[in-house]
Amino acid sequence: MNTNRITTFLLGPELSWLLMYGLALLLVAPNQPPTEAGNVRLESIAWYTLFAAIILSFAPMYWSQSGLGWSMLRIGIAGLIGITSVATAFCAAIDYNDSRNSGVGTLWMMLVIFGAIFLFLGMIVVSLYIKFRS
Repeated sequence: MNTNRITTFLLGPELSWLLMYGLALLLVAPNQPPTEAGNVRLESIAWYTLFAAIILSFAPMYWSQSGLGWSMLRIGIAGLIGITSVATAFCAAIDYNDSRNSGVGTLWMMLVIFGAIFLFLGMIVVSLYIKFRS
């Protein structure tokens, strides 16, 4: 395996999800200790960060040298792990100290469910585009 193949393998969807998880941790850091304004901000920004991460996870296909099936498998597995990690990072930093905390678990479930739906829709669209492009 030459150096170029190793580099393109390492610059895959796992790295993009790791970078977005790091970004999520940076975004939640100012909300310590949790404030109401910070909680509301995190609830909103979690959606944007998650959808940006899903889109970014398809970027390695531009330079990837592996087959479509292998790339989609990597995107799917890394995406599911990444979606749950990013959602957990945001939801763990939200604390209202009252009954509104019950909604934080619902936010986590919505982030994971909608994230998985958009990830798999993206996988279908990209696969169809690549299949019918030529």
